[in-house]
Amino acid sequence: MPWKANKKLVSQGLGDLEYLPRERCGWDNTLACLAFGMRMDIERRAPDLNAWAVRHGVPPSARYRDLGRDALVLWHGTSRERAGKIAQHGLFHKRGLWAAMHPGIPHSFCRGRSERFGTEGAVVCIVLDRRELSEGRNFEIQGKGDNVIRFHHGLPANVLEYVLLREQIRFTGEHRARHPAPWPAPKFKKRSGAWVPIQKAPARYSHSASYSSAQQFAAICVDRLLEELVEVTALEIFSCVYAAATPWDALSHQEILDLIGEKCAPFRRRGKHKTFHACTSPEISESKRRR
Repeated sequence: MPWKANKKLVSQGLGDLEYLPRERCGWDNTLACLAFGMRMDIERRAPDLNAWAVRHGVPPSARYRDLGRDALVLWHGTSRERAGKIAQHGLFHKRGLWAAMHPGIPHSFCRGRSERFGTEGAVVCIVLDRRELSEGRNFEIQGKGDNVIRFHHGLPANVLEYVLLREQIRFTGEHRARHPAPWPAPKFKKRSGAWVPIQKAPARYSHSASYSSAQQFAAICVDRLLEELVEVTALEIFSCVYAAATPWDALSHQEILDLIGEKCAPFRRRGKHKTFHACTSPEISESKRRR
């Protein structure tokens, strides 16, 4: 299953969508870890893992919540088959075990495994207690920016919180946090040529918002994301929308790109990535005045 670069979107300045499937619609939920990486780049620190989780319609982690500032979030790229074994037995490799704080490198490894063995890739999210780790005794840091960590021993299955597969993100932690609640993840059906919610329309999204089509649902997601995060990447928008909507056929890539064009204005470039803000965003306007 080769990962083919979406050269068209890259040429349009949307480098973060390089691995968006080139078909009319569809997604690969392993890309959701790169959305975490985008947030990491924007905030220049480790973002809130539970906020990322609920935006993707999966439960927040009680382990991550309870550890607080002592939580160390790491990502490990692998194959789909091996991800299933990891979820059961933990992580171990006789030459050492590699993970990274920024998910870009693990996702590259996930793509490599997919191309090398002709199978689907996977990414696992690990949450460790910093207080239980000691550099030299437990691990060593490799690569630039203190990003890649090589453990001298295996890690038990109970440190896995999420497994990212092509079709879904699975919560594999031992305990779910009660709050915050995952974003709604509705199912749609096709009726008279249009994708509508399975339940009677209009379907309620929140106390103040409802939707009668997949496009209206996507618009609500974009508005909510912009309100909560202020500055976002196209990848984060795609990731949240496709993590929520079932089936993926209900929304085409172009419909989401059209929503970005309608609701978002370019804000700044971060390397090869372009960020956006709401067309009328007081937070961004104020930050521009201060600069």
